Amino acid sequence: MGFWVMILSLVSGAILIYLSFASQFSKLAKRISFVVGFLLIAGAIFLATPSGATFVMKIM
Repeated sequence: MGFWVMILSLVSGAILIYLSFASQFSKLAKRISFVVGFLLIAGAIFLATPSGATFVMKIM
């Protein structure tokens, strides 16, 4: 389950970052999509580390 969440976070983050550069949105929408995409990728990388997995297990 956690593996698929990590993969989906990486893919959706990459899509949002791509859209922030390739779209015709306003500057604010481009910034928001870039930041959200970056946070999704950073969260997926954090979940892949042992400390991140331990953190999630403590919450659950």
